[in-house]
Amino acid sequence: MAASPNYRSYDRTGRSYYNERRKSTGYRQERNGYVYDNLAHQLEEVPERKTRPVRRRRTKVYPQQKPVALPASMELTTFLFLTAAAVVVLVAAFMYLRVQSGITQMKNEVISLQSEITETKQENEDTYQKIMDSVDLSQVYEIATGELGMIQPVDNQVYKYDNKKSDMVKQYGDIPGNSK
Repeated sequence: MAASPNYRSYDRTGRSYYNERRKSTGYRQERNGYVYDNLAHQLEEVPERKTRPVRRRRTKVYPQQKPVALPASMELTTFLFLTAAAVVVLVAAFMYLRVQSGITQMKNEVISLQSEITETKQENEDTYQKIMDSVDLSQVYEIATGELGMIQPVDNQVYKYDNKKSDMVKQYGDIPGNSK
């Protein structure tokens, strides 16, 4: 196969026909490139790339370290410390659970007492309403004025007392102007 000077072709082994032709036909190399008579076909020749074989990395194998044994006294103190810490944690957990159950029990007691108070208030209101419905004020007035002889007070007979300490008034002496 003949190759033109500007076209490179290769055979199966990777050898360039151009290079073979150059060797056989008397190409000469000058400073600016290859010259075939008076024509410069290629000013710079690109060198063929060489492929390097791929290196495989070797993994380093390190010897396994043996665990260092602690002295017997160190193991005993560590064991005692860890045991004491575990006991403290367990005691704290049981105390916490006990307090939580106490709080839950108190909440349940408060709820039951509140419902009991509500029921008692409702019963008191019902009883008060029954009492108010059963009392006829006109009948009380009739009995007080007719049978017991009570009369309506006049304005100068009514004394008003404002007690700021309690709702109850105790009488330790006679009211002035009271004649029996």
